[in-house]
Amino acid sequence: MAQNIYLVAFGTFGNPYGFRQSFFKVGNQNVAKSIRTFDLNTNAIKLVENSTIYAIRKEVASGLNSIAYSKYSFAKEQNSDRGGTFIGASILFTSEIAEENLTITKLNEFHSILVSKNVADKTIMVNHSDNFSADIPQDFDKLSFNLKGFDEPSNFNLSNSNLVVYSPLDSSKLQHNFKKSLELLNSFDTIFFTDNEEIAKFTHSKGLYKTTDETGFDNEIQILREEKKKRLQLLLNDFEKEITELEENKKTSIKNLKDSIEQNSRLHNENSRKIEESKKQIQILENKYYEFSKKIKEAINYINSDKKIEEVKLFHNENKREFINFVNQNTQPQYLNSLNNIQSKTNLISNHQVNSDYSAPNFGFQKREKNRKEKTFKIFEFLSVLFFLLWILTFLYYQFFPEIFDLPK
Repeated sequence: MAQNIYLVAFGTFGNPYGFRQSFFKVGNQNVAKSIRTFDLNTNAIKLVENSTIYAIRKEVASGLNSIAYSKYSFAKEQNSDRGGTFIGASILFTSEIAEENLTITKLNEFHSILVSKNVADKTIMVNHSDNFSADIPQDFDKLSFNLKGFDEPSNFNLSNSNLVVYSPLDSSKLQHNFKKSLELLNSFDTIFFTDNEEIAKFTHSKGLYKTTDETGFDNEIQILREEKKKRLQLLLNDFEKEITELEENKKTSIKNLKDSIEQNSRLHNENSRKIEESKKQIQILENKYYEFSKKIKEAINYINSDKKIEEVKLFHNENKREFINFVNQNTQPQYLNSLNNIQSKTNLISNHQVNSDYSAPNFGFQKREKNRKEKTFKIFEFLSVLFFLLWILTFLYYQFFPEIFDLPK
């Protein structure tokens, strides 16, 4: 038997179990666990004595689009006079379905076996669906030989909307209605069919499910088709509009592309020129690295000459700072804004974190330079005063002792 067919028996059993359902044919255990129950909401629809309800519903079981065909008939619970109780059967298909006439035949056969073996005097004789006595209908496997794909319903999202149709339940009419229902399941989760006027009136009075007759059922299908037609027309209009916009967009896009190509061609030439200029910086960069390497070796020599370590570090940090600034500021390939701005940067850090005195890389050199300038200024000031005094003394000497130089007074 195919792996996508499930045969279910169910019923209401009163205390302590209430509604229960059991599988008599299982295609896949994981899918079976995800199938919703076939219980009825008796606040919306209720079976009465000697009545029958057929139903077709959609659901997604373990990710598989599924269609279930069900049959309910009135049956009392043991030791209970509660209304709306029932016994029923369902055939559920995943991904594919069988021909409607064959499905109805096997559903009726299984339901008949179920009732004949488990109902006496209109009362269910067991207290749980697991205790049902039932045989699989003869040639049940024919369902798997007559499977077909389905295009409708295309919408398996649940809407919490259900439809009840008051209609004859003969096999020919039911087959026709089930076939049409596939399309209408786009708007409803479950569609019920009953030929019992009392059930139809009860459902209509409750107002929880939409209730209609055969004519209304056909009208619902026609309304759905009109809505679908309108949606298709809107979609067609959108496509035609999109074609017009596409043509305009094509003209604009091609023009922009041509402009971009011309611009990129100019940029390419400009970039080529700048790249050639940048290549010339390679030798400059190599020389700078070589010079900095010599400075490092010079710092090593200072260490070997017993120079103070603080002075050596300051000397090295100052050279490193100058080196980093040179690399980052003077050897940058200048690309146009439309291209990535690639910069040559060294990954060296600017100084050793020894103490706060070295937080600035040229701190020591600045301090020594300041001291040197102050010392030079003081010497200059002293010499100026000295030369001024000598000039005064010379002048006075010439004034008071001219005979020594034979100069007239």
